Amino acid sequence: MKKVLIIGYGDIGRRVAFSLPNQEFIGVSRSAPSNLANVIFIQQDWINQSSLTLPSSDFSTIVLILKPTSSDMGGYKQGFLDASYKIMDFFNKHISYERLLVVTSTRVYGIDNGRNITEAVEPLPDDEQGRVILDYENFILHESKVAPLILRPSGLYDERSHWMRNHVNAFDGKKYPLRFAEGNMFSRDNLALVIANYICNKELAHISGPLICSEKAQKYSEIFSLVCPEHSFEDFFISTDNIGKSFDPQKLLDSGLMR
Repeated sequence: MKKVLIIGYGDIGRRVAFSLPNQEFIGVSRSAPSNLANVIFIQQDWINQSSLTLPSSDFSTIVLILKPTSSDMGGYKQGFLDASYKIMDFFNKHISYERLLVVTSTRVYGIDNGRNITEAVEPLPDDEQGRVILDYENFILHESKVAPLILRPSGLYDERSHWMRNHVNAFDGKKYPLRFAEGNMFSRDNLALVIANYICNKELAHISGPLICSEKAQKYSEIFSLVCPEHSFEDFFISTDNIGKSFDPQKLLDSGLMR
């Protein structure tokens, strides 16, 4: 069985590897996560290093989970563009792979994209960071040896450590002002499930192009009542009536990747 290479091996990558104990992985990242028996970890900073020695050069799947090095424009360009230039150059010169999966973000869509956004909609980012992510996607599409699957998750959350619960637990009397009335979210476990299914199910290997990974938009007050049923939403958050973008997850549901 060929190994799977995960570039940007962190929380999501570890969840994927943990869910597929019989699959061998090579995980590459700037910082070392906790160890798993089926993962060979290699520490690598693509910003400062362009060469990489791997124990294998032939992979069934490569998973790219790049992140900005900081929240400003420089960090986005470094984490997505500068790193991907070196990564794809290395892949095209030294690596063989059958499938490529890339994780980006619904940040490529903006308010002008409206409601119930589908993959058929041309992204109109609101900010420069979103434009950098879109440029990164287009670069990968141009340079990849195969047609990549591009996952665009909305706000990722951990079901065991929800950000709303964390805000309540650390509450200092300052209410958190919400930008919109609704939240677009996707569970980290479900993102790992989608990636794992793509890796292990050959019948899904034909799937490519962008795929929105999002739950239906839900009011923050409703989310809060599920996460913190013993508390009052108004005691911890400043609500708003502003309506933002939302997504239609039907293509994901129809893909078979969530089974």
